[in-house]
Amino acid sequence: MAYITKEQLKERLGDTLYARLTDREAGTTIDDAVGQRIVDDAEALANGQLARRYATPIDLATHPELADVLTARVLDLAEYRAWRDSPFVNDVPERIRFLYEDAMRWFSAVAAGQLDLPASSPPASRTAVDDSPRYVSHPRKFTEQELDGL
Repeated sequence: MAYITKEQLKERLGDTLYARLTDREAGTTIDDAVGQRIVDDAEALANGQLARRYATPIDLATHPELADVLTARVLDLAEYRAWRDSPFVNDVPERIRFLYEDAMRWFSAVAAGQLDLPASSPPASRTAVDDSPRYVSHPRKFTEQELDGL
């Protein structure tokens, strides 16, 4: 399940700015394919952070209380990515850069266990099952001192 849609990104930016940031040819026409790639990249970045602690993607149907917080943070990531990747923009505005950095700090804190997702029941967590063989060595029966001279 997606955290955001390209329509939400378009609504946040407005049609004119969305066209400027998604059109790679002239910066005047909306390109929804580019908009979808921006959304997918932002969600992948969020899932990459969340996957260190939770099973991803977080199921918003099971945890609807997380929709608002994840939507806001992933939109921050997507907006930054749209500005950064546009060939018609020289520099990302400071406000957008701050929102991106704040979102990344938040995702990092959640991934590190410093913050919990505000869910009524915790999302599925990653369980590390190590089924690899285990090797245990026993102490030596004959030490170097016992074998002195042999």
